[in-house]
Amino acid sequence: MLVLFFASCVSNNENKTDSSDIRIVDGKEHVLTKAEKLEDFILALDSSDVNSVSKVTAKFKELFEDKEDTLMNDQGVSIILDYLDKVSLYANRNVFDDKTNYESLVGIEFDGGKKSVPSELESVYKAINSNGFRVRQSEGMFSLQQNPFYLQEQFYPYISSNFEIYLQQLGKENMEGYAEDAAIAIPYQSLVQRVIWWEDFSKATQNTVVGQEAKEQYNRYFTTLTIGMDNTPAIESEQIAAYFQDAYNYLEDFAPQSQTYQRLKNYIALLESEKIDSAKALVPGILNEQ
Repeated sequence: MLVLFFASCVSNNENKTDSSDIRIVDGKEHVLTKAEKLEDFILALDSSDVNSVSKVTAKFKELFEDKEDTLMNDQGVSIILDYLDKVSLYANRNVFDDKTNYESLVGIEFDGGKKSVPSELESVYKAINSNGFRVRQSEGMFSLQQNPFYLQEQFYPYISSNFEIYLQQLGKENMEGYAEDAAIAIPYQSLVQRVIWWEDFSKATQNTVVGQEAKEQYNRYFTTLTIGMDNTPAIESEQIAAYFQDAYNYLEDFAPQSQTYQRLKNYIALLESEKIDSAKALVPGILNEQ
């Protein structure tokens, strides 16, 4: 009897939920999911501290130890990607100072080991690289950008094949570039190809975590293809800009049956007919269309 009682106590203790994992929602107990625990952990961190990313990565591996549960793991990595975006915005002033030239660190991850880190920048580069970032330079300013190699090393073993494809595409675009000084920095063919790639991928993965992420990327590129950027506008001097005329011609040839072309077809026709005001009037509806 004593042995049975002891075994029962051990079993009860093992199954007991930690009180810190419980919330009261509408008067009822709610046991936190792994994703919610990770979000709570992140809330306690300082997003202006680049070193916080390695802490989040360690916490992810602690919580999402089951590499087979890719559905749950995709949620966790999605949360981390959002946090990386925040850190890339808020940690710049703590990482870089105006008196130091970091140009030697730009693109160092992609040069096949040809460049070495200067000794005076070793400590700052270690903090940047070991926390999932690389150095980007734009308008003479240095900033943090996600490092695709970090994502590959730390998270590929946990995520679904579709999420892996998603990260590979982000990494490819990261290396090729996209915009500089509020201007489009890629050929019009590349812009159109990216829009169509994200359209197709978001459709193929809809109703999933990665599908939601892909839809956001598609919307971002579609907006650029529609109205351009501050220094590369689609409408210039009250007429269609040459870059966008070429892009729209290429879109019609490359993907005439795509949702993207069908959404833009009337807009393009108005631009080409020099009915600029009418074309502008279509923009809000086009961008709000799902």
